Amino acid sequence: MNLPKTPLKIIRISSLDEAYRLVDLACETFADDPLYALILPKRLEQPECFREAWLTNFREEYGKKGSVILAAKRESDGEFVAFAVWVRYGTSYVARSWQGDTWDKTLKIELMRLKTTLGNFYGSMNGGPDPNIVSTDAISYMVAGAKEAEKLYPAERWGLSWLGVSPKCQRTGIGRRLAQWGIDRSEEEGVPAVLVSSKPGRALYEKLGFKEIGQAVYDKDGNTQPVMLRPVDDQGDNIEGGGE
Repeated sequence: MNLPKTPLKIIRISSLDEAYRLVDLACETFADDPLYALILPKRLEQPECFREAWLTNFREEYGKKGSVILAAKRESDGEFVAFAVWVRYGTSYVARSWQGDTWDKTLKIELMRLKTTLGNFYGSMNGGPDPNIVSTDAISYMVAGAKEAEKLYPAERWGLSWLGVSPKCQRTGIGRRLAQWGIDRSEEEGVPAVLVSSKPGRALYEKLGFKEIGQAVYDKDGNTQPVMLRPVDDQGDNIEGGGE
């Protein structure tokens, strides 16, 4: 099947079960990701650990207030080929409207949080992470880098947490479409969009109007990734989107 010519439809993920259907795609997409190579160096030898990592990621993202998980699927057979996770941060009326949860989702999230946390994914409750599987040093550096990036962001913003495109669906423009969704929301609301880019992804984000505002260190050797922000126009500084 010629994927570039196959119509792709973008949908919003509306249940945790539906989010779990993205796990195989995420594992395929991020198999060679340099960050996961540091955290889970044996992910290819022990794929069940990589799957568990992404199960946890999607549980966390689905349960996060303001999160919007998008997925692109082929109309011909319904297979998911790309996904993105956008999150609306802030305390304004518009931000809170994105952060409101239905009773059903809130209940599921609370039950989910009782069963799993980031800590018990990476290791047992009494023994901690298995050093043969997980690099705790790598996690520490990445967490510290994420905190530094957070200091550069404005309070009111849309943030792109994840963007993944299947290797067999590269150069179809679907990654750009998924990124554009959050850009459109940020422009409508008059708030910036932010992200931490991989080096291969930087060119795409620059074409979309993102500018580097800093660097986030992600390993002990001091390697960095660009922290990027897409500013709003002067007219975008409105009360409804950016404040009370």
